[in-house]
Amino acid sequence: MYLSEVSIYGYRVFSEELTIKLNEGLNVIVGENGCGKSAVIDSIRMLLNEDEYSRCGIYDEDFHMSLDGKIKSNQIRIRGKFSNLSDEKKTEYLTWLDSEYNAVLNISVENKLDKRNNFKKKIWGGESSSSIFEWEPLNDIQCVYLPPLRDAEKKLRASRGSRLARLLLNLSRDELNDTRKNGQLMEIEQQVKEFNNKLAESKYIDKAGNLINNSLVESLGNIFSQKTKIQFNDVTFERVVESLKLVFFPKMDIDSADSFRNLFQNSLGYNNLIYLATVLAEFEGLKENYSSPRILLIEELEAHLHPQLQVKLLNYLENQSKRNEIQIIVTTHSPTIVASTSIENIISMNILENNKIHAIQLKSCGIEKKAKNFINRWLDTTKSVLLFSKGVILVEGLAEALIIPKLASIYLKKYKMKKPDKDVPRSLEEMGVSVINMNGIFFDYFMQLYRGYKINIPDREESETKKDYEKKINNLIKKTYLEKHEYSNTEYIPIRCVAITDNDPISDSKPKEGDIIEGMNPKLYLVEQLKNMTNNCRVFTNLKTFEYDLGLNKNNLEVMIDVLLKNIDTDGPIKSSLTKYKEELSKNDDINNLNEISYYVLNQIDSNKIGKGMFAQVLLEKIDELDEFIIPQYIEAAFNFVLNLD
Repeated sequence: MYLSEVSIYGYRVFSEELTIKLNEGLNVIVGENGCGKSAVIDSIRMLLNEDEYSRCGIYDEDFHMSLDGKIKSNQIRIRGKFSNLSDEKKTEYLTWLDSEYNAVLNISVENKLDKRNNFKKKIWGGESSSSIFEWEPLNDIQCVYLPPLRDAEKKLRASRGSRLARLLLNLSRDELNDTRKNGQLMEIEQQVKEFNNKLAESKYIDKAGNLINNSLVESLGNIFSQKTKIQFNDVTFERVVESLKLVFFPKMDIDSADSFRNLFQNSLGYNNLIYLATVLAEFEGLKENYSSPRILLIEELEAHLHPQLQVKLLNYLENQSKRNEIQIIVTTHSPTIVASTSIENIISMNILENNKIHAIQLKSCGIEKKAKNFINRWLDTTKSVLLFSKGVILVEGLAEALIIPKLASIYLKKYKMKKPDKDVPRSLEEMGVSVINMNGIFFDYFMQLYRGYKINIPDREESETKKDYEKKINNLIKKTYLEKHEYSNTEYIPIRCVAITDNDPISDSKPKEGDIIEGMNPKLYLVEQLKNMTNNCRVFTNLKTFEYDLGLNKNNLEVMIDVLLKNIDTDGPIKSSLTKYKEELSKNDDINNLNEISYYVLNQIDSNKIGKGMFAQVLLEKIDELDEFIIPQYIEAAFNFVLNLD
């Protein structure tokens, strides 16, 4: 039995009902700031009556407010659905069951105050709000919450309700109840009582007692005086465990009694891990006696942890969720955590243009198995930022990744001059658009997260050879337009994604602007297919390569030649040719052989002596210095699409 779905309406950022589907084990919720990750966690806390949330209650600001502050929701509604119930659980949660034998828990809060100045709240199980609600099934659900700013030292400090005290009380609950019923003491209570009695025999305690009694006799006389005795307070098991504290040893191989340190001497990160360990220990210790759902909510899992510890902790939590049947729901802003988990576990949240909130499990995007394996391998800390973005530009290599953000800034500056009344960002970064270096042409795999359709791959017929079947599938995948029976609509991340790629015609080709030339890039079929099938994704391509097309403008070509000349230390035929081309460009405004010169420049960039990466870095410095560069049309088109400018 696990929480499979949460629906939220009217709560904080959720103006419309949002339904989030959850995994049985690990769930990693990602997204930009303000998309409602914390609100999802708090809605689950409210629904399950989590200890700390039940003490805090509902506040006026919890009701959704429109951006203009004029419209406020009149109600908060939260609905949780529990799936995979055993026959025993179906009986236990009978009053919660829907028609499909899922357990459904509902809560509604009216934006009205009762006589006690509390918001009117109603909770019920199942489909009918008029049914009598039984609290016992809800109280059996274990829900523990770890906030983003965790004061682990305070939670572990010796005190009433400390995490350590809760752990020990829960582990000993059955024995403690039996002992109380029989009017007996727990073993530790008996030991503490005997120890206290022995301490009470101290000569100092005895002397103090005699002094008190003598003073009473002297002041009141033997007739009116009373007799006193000094002894320790009665110690219950609860008092004992509440007085315990947790200490740590800096090294695993040091455990002598005087080598420990107090938690205030420890780092915030390690204290967080110790705190989390006590929570998981409680879950593990109770799993044999309690089969009800156990849910662990953690905000900002990465808090105070360096990347290696983030990965170790994430892997440990995933193992714990499987071994001890714990449903774990975490939020994160950490690319390290996103890169370290399977896309099966990731829930992406986004803010749409109308300020509506969207949430989706990535596994619902219709990603084919090959693409899923690829994304899991390639979603590193750099590429994982695409899940926190408002737009994505996928590029082939380092040169594009370095230069395109600068070209975007130049383009946006000119665009703003043309349309001064339009609200235009100054950079991709300001717009929240990420440029992702794919180190190749694998962008079709990542685009499956955004495009909203999947191709229906038919089974191989008995009469088909393997070769014929593979050819048929390849032809189907590369169709520019798919018939209705050839694809299925899927869920998708609702942001724009573009790929900027090379046409890659034959190597000795020298196309001019306006030419139509056939390329050998195997992904070119996506240019037309995406236009026909989705509003979210596009592929933009050039005549030949990124550097070649940059050089089809006279001013650009002069700058590129300057960069090459600075990287050639010795005189020779290459330097001589580049110098000749530079002189030719500077003397003539109308150059008919730009393609010839750009072709030569491209060959020098590709040479082992310079390389595209080094050339791009130096070229970027030069463009920064000039703050001017002519942008090829296909790149401008990519900017217009991903930024939704036209």
